Amino acid sequence: MRVEDRLTWFAEHRPKEHPIFVADVDGQIAGWCSLSAYRSGRAALRFTAEISYYIAFAFHRQGIGAALVEHALAACPALQIRHVFAIVLEGNQASTKLLEKMGFEQWGYLPSVADFDGKEVGHLYYGRHL
Repeated sequence: MRVEDRLTWFAEHRPKEHPIFVADVDGQIAGWCSLSAYRSGRAALRFTAEISYYIAFAFHRQGIGAALVEHALAACPALQIRHVFAIVLEGNQASTKLLEKMGFEQWGYLPSVADFDGKEVGHLYYGRHL
């Protein structure tokens, strides 16, 4: 993925509302975690955010994902975020285990909504009230 492809996404994350947190390990970006507005512009959903994260393969299984998610959740009260959810691809056991460890529960399931070269997989919605 090119940096240019992510500029709009990056610009939508204002640090005082929906920040992006980055894990740096010895000068390398090990991963990131972001909080994004859910259905921006809808006042009834202003206290709800989507949490997303990515950990570079070389840094898997080192606790970085848990540390980033924990850090993001700790920031939520100051950001007036009361409800957080994550969308996980069906079959991503590492993410479902991480989210469950962090107190998230499965809130929903959308079957066969994502297509990867002809293979359809579902989306699992995991959420947590803070």
